[in-house]
Amino acid sequence: MEMIIHATEDEAHKLSLEGNAIILGGVEVHVKFVRFQGDEGIQLDFTPPFGPGDVPDWMADINSRLAGLCRQTVMNMEDKPRDRLLGLVRKDGGKDRMLYRLYVTSRIADDGTHETIVHDFIDPEFLRIDPGVAKRAASARGTVEGVLGGGREGRGVTDGGGGGVKDEPE
Repeated sequence: MEMIIHATEDEAHKLSLEGNAIILGGVEVHVKFVRFQGDEGIQLDFTPPFGPGDVPDWMADINSRLAGLCRQTVMNMEDKPRDRLLGLVRKDGGKDRMLYRLYVTSRIADDGTHETIVHDFIDPEFLRIDPGVAKRAASARGTVEGVLGGGREGRGVTDGGGGGVKDEPE
């Protein structure tokens, strides 16, 4: 699997024509336990799927829109699951936990067809404490697929936390 973290729009297009899957954009939802003025809480961070480093300009808007979608859907939790999430991250002792990853890849298949895939991953512990997240994640995927014109779902397929381009056999 080839990973390229930074690619210009032209480089990404060329690589996609060679059959490489290009990450068009994505978001990871990370959470950690915090204390603020003596009160316990959680801190959510929405980061690109390959780390918080430099994001190519052509990808930043897509990432921002996907983060907003995740705020409105995946992380739109009821009070009881939110309390259970606080308990889960308290046990983590301040360590970062990735709750959810959503990203979109695009490639040109050998037959010349354009293939866009929406991938996501839910932390199994997050799913255990909030079973409703599965339905909210499906809603987020469906929204993205609708915008893309019915991109094929790649549920549970991850990029291993890598970079901006990957070659993933189907």
